[in-house]
Amino acid sequence: MDAVTKGQFAALIGVSPGRVSQYLAEGKISPAALHGNGRNARIIVERAKADLRLALDISQRMGNGIDTRLDGNDESLAPLSSYRSRGDADEPPLKTQKNAVDHEIKQQKLEQLRRVNRNGAIADAKAIGTLTETEAARAEMARMATRMIIVFESGLSDLATAITEEFKVPQRDVLHLLRREFRKLRSAAAKQARDEAAALPETTETALEVEEIETLN
Repeated sequence: MDAVTKGQFAALIGVSPGRVSQYLAEGKISPAALHGNGRNARIIVERAKADLRLALDISQRMGNGIDTRLDGNDESLAPLSSYRSRGDADEPPLKTQKNAVDHEIKQQKLEQLRRVNRNGAIADAKAIGTLTETEAARAEMARMATRMIIVFESGLSDLATAITEEFKVPQRDVLHLLRREFRKLRSAAAKQARDEAAALPETTETALEVEEIETLN
C-alpha cells in the first residue's frame, strides 16, 4: 500500500491512534507526511517516521519502546520519493536524519560511560584513603589523640617506679606528681587536637586519574 490510515500507522509504530492524532496536532508529523486532505488523509509512513525521529525526545522514544519501530521498513510501501512535494527538496534526506539521531544516542551512552568511570575512580580513591570525608577525618584525629593519651597515662606507674629507684624517693609521691602534671598536659593536648580538627577545610581539591572515553565505535 502507498499510505496508511492513522490507525494502521499507530499499529506500525506501537502507539495508540490517539497518540498519532496528538503528533499531528502538535506538528510532530508534518503536513508533508500526509497524502490527501481532511478526514480521508492518509499517512506516508517513512516520511512520518522521519518526522518523529527528529521531533521526539530520545529518552521518550526509548521509554515508550518505539525506537526500533520508527527505524523499521515496510517493504510493501512505495518509495518515499513518489510522495515528495517541491518543498521537500530543501529538507535533509532520511539517512542524514537517522544519522543525527544515532549520533545523539551514542553521545548519551558515551556520557553515561564517562560518569561510570568517574564514579569508579572516586570509589577507588575512597577505598585507599585518597578521598576522605571531613567529619570522618576529624573523628579519626580525635581517636588517635585519645589512644596516645591512654598509652602515656597507663605508663605513669612504671615511670614513677623508675624515678623512685633512681633517686630514692617515695614512689607514691612521684606517681602523684606525675599524674597531676599529666592532667595539665592532657588538657592542653586535647584542646590542640580540637583546634586542629576544627581547622580542617570542608573540601580540598584533589586530582584523580580517570580513563576518559573519547568516542564509541
